[in-house]
Amino acid sequence: MDHSLESVLKIGKYRWFTVLPTVFMVYMLSYFDRVNIGMALPHMTKELGLTSVQGGWIGGAFAWGYAFTQLLAGWLALKFGSRRLIAICLFLFGGAAMMTGMAHTFWEVIAVRILLGLAEGPVYAATSMLLAQWFMKAERGRAFGIWNLGAPLGGFLAGPISGAIIAHYDWRIMLVVEGLPAWLFCVILFKAIPKNLDSANWLPAQDRTLIKDTLDQEQANYKKPEVDPWWTIFSEPAVWWLTAGFGLNTILLYGITLWLPTIMKSYGQLSETMIGLFAGAPFVMTMLGIYYISRRSDRHGQERRWHAAVPTMITGLLVIAAAFVPLSLYYVQICLFILMGFTLKMLMPLVFSRLTEILPLRKAMPAVAVVSGVGNLIGQFLGPLLVGYVRSISSDYKTSLLMLGGFALLGGVAIALSKTKEERTRTKSALIHNPTTAR
Repeated sequence: MDHSLESVLKIGKYRWFTVLPTVFMVYMLSYFDRVNIGMALPHMTKELGLTSVQGGWIGGAFAWGYAFTQLLAGWLALKFGSRRLIAICLFLFGGAAMMTGMAHTFWEVIAVRILLGLAEGPVYAATSMLLAQWFMKAERGRAFGIWNLGAPLGGFLAGPISGAIIAHYDWRIMLVVEGLPAWLFCVILFKAIPKNLDSANWLPAQDRTLIKDTLDQEQANYKKPEVDPWWTIFSEPAVWWLTAGFGLNTILLYGITLWLPTIMKSYGQLSETMIGLFAGAPFVMTMLGIYYISRRSDRHGQERRWHAAVPTMITGLLVIAAAFVPLSLYYVQICLFILMGFTLKMLMPLVFSRLTEILPLRKAMPAVAVVSGVGNLIGQFLGPLLVGYVRSISSDYKTSLLMLGGFALLGGVAIALSKTKEERTRTKSALIHNPTTAR
């Protein structure tokens, strides 16, 4: 059934005001509790007597727990249901976030950060599955885009809110207070999102039927549903290229996220409140970027690959440019960091919506888990740690920024190469039958 994007968005419109805002808030809270450690780090380092290398280990420890449960997330979501799994994660990561504020040694902080990662790991794959069960392919890019706005909003709010709490109390109170809202949302999640489409009484019956039939038809279009096991995703080159591209960009993402407040503190010119605002500002730009690119991608025939690859390359170039700004012009560097935010996470909704579009759902969920799990392990562990090590052997952050920008540039190239087997076959066929058109 062929619908224009505008007409599709009118079908079951209440999903956009119930399901989507709820998962948006869940992702915002999870990202908030993940990155607020960056604001605590300068104060934690002073109180606990940490080195820059130990600071890097604290930033990277989250990745080990996160990657482990992300790799299991596809299986867990299929076995227990995405809605129930998300609620469990909310309760667990809220508790782990509060426990971070009670840690008194380096190793206690490491242990609690690993627990936080374990608790947050399944959230992305479970939410991807949930949205794929509520939104059709023609609207999925926009749905994934709006949902992914939750992360940059969480990143933005973590700066000024954490800065304000630290200014009046301390980093321990900050971490405990900021972990509490996740528990509240366990209740809200079950109230807001029904078990399935059939239980959504607030949707007109004809809309429920149309959405369900369209989703069923999408899955029926994939070949060999019974004999083609999920682990054949590893024979799909696109999965490997997307994992590499996502992981390389994530090195930049988490390296910048953890260390940006410390970089700005090194200017010696900014208050805690200003550091919080400037460290959060790139995430405001990220929200605009995600919204723009997901809409543009849907309107250009659901093209995902180049819409993700080009912005990722631009992100790397902006960070490389920031590395060459002298300390006396720190405000220029801040402007480049803010501008970088616009393209920083454009790839997120596109990479994962692409996986749900090139693979059947029972294979797409394990693929989302693999790309997200392995990619985040690479980025969340190496990004903070590499910056810490490089900073320990250099006089400033220039080399660290050059390194991070280079990784993002390579990540964009990897995403550009992420054609599926079918897409490669079509390209070869087009070259043979019509070389001029193919080029």
